[in-house]
Amino acid sequence: MKRGYVKLYVLGISMFVLLLANLFIFKIANPYIISGLLFLFLIATIITLGIEKDNFRYKKDVFLNIVIILLIYYFLTYFFGLFTGFLKSSYSLKLVNIFKNAFPILLVIVLSEFLRYIWVSKSKENKIGLIVGYLGFLLIDVCLMLNTYDITSALGLTKMICLVVFPSITKNILLTYVTYKVGYKNCIFYRIIVDLSVYILPLFPDFGEYINVILETVLPIIIVIRLNNLFNYYDLRKIKESRYTKKNLIIYSVITFALLVIVTLTSGYFRYYALTIGSGSMTPKINKGDVVIVKKLKDTEIYDIKKGDILVYNHDDKIIVHRVNKIIKNNGQINFKTKGDNNNTADSWQVKQDEVIGIVKFKIRYIGMPTVALNELLNG
Repeated sequence: MKRGYVKLYVLGISMFVLLLANLFIFKIANPYIISGLLFLFLIATIITLGIEKDNFRYKKDVFLNIVIILLIYYFLTYFFGLFTGFLKSSYSLKLVNIFKNAFPILLVIVLSEFLRYIWVSKSKENKIGLIVGYLGFLLIDVCLMLNTYDITSALGLTKMICLVVFPSITKNILLTYVTYKVGYKNCIFYRIIVDLSVYILPLFPDFGEYINVILETVLPIIIVIRLNNLFNYYDLRKIKESRYTKKNLIIYSVITFALLVIVTLTSGYFRYYALTIGSGSMTPKINKGDVVIVKKLKDTEIYDIKKGDILVYNHDDKIIVHRVNKIIKNNGQINFKTKGDNNNTADSWQVKQDEVIGIVKFKIRYIGMPTVALNELLNG
């Protein structure tokens, strides 16, 4: 192993471990502190690995393509906002407050993208180094949102994964790709437009947070596909290999579709959603770690629930998945008695109409075990 790679691994793993410790132990989300951490790593990286001159071709072409795609993106989203309505920004638009809110994030952007540039330039022939760096930048995004979502709760962890991790995955793929091809300047520009717009723009289309996250997840993939085609066009050696462009398009499309399905099913925003089972009360029909697909019921559909259906409902701020073993109708109202298949006795309470969420349609065995294990780890 080359000596330079050893230094690269040591720096990368150190940053990754420290960010991981922050995620689960220190839980620091202050952007100034994270900027300080990035600055220290940047200095250590420059001293240890050095820095290469930013001497890339096609920077202007990449910049132009990013600008065009962002203009189209914002035009379309605000156009459809005419039909869905708009939300007023929750941030003050006074110049002083804009600076106060945006400056710490700007620091994180500049430092992280400069660090990414050095990291990528030193890892071009080392896939492991690129992956370690990529995961580190992914963790930075997560750490910045620790004050927004409580990852010690199942709901908070799910929201963090859906609303932060998924968009960050595709965003960092784009930023790493652009850095690899043309350096850091276009990445800084992209992030200033996308990440700081929340502090600058007065109105935003009211799509709902989960539709927004789908858009934020797809946008970087669209840009990657466009830039990949651009570089294939410019590189004469790759023109004959244009079939790979189609192959990449298929791969990106599959990844995008998979992410959309995951976000859709885990969000709870749509008619069907996925729910991880955290107990064994429904064994053997549904085991701990299984994921069930829940069909949310309208008020009129609650009357169609039959004895034997597996009901999903809220009780004492907990989501319970138990089987209906008795239906109680009284003066037009309908309540349910439920029991876990693996429990000796029925539940002591009655489930009211307004507590019903939906019914289980089908299950997927054990794919939720990582979520269960992580939740148990966080909650002791």
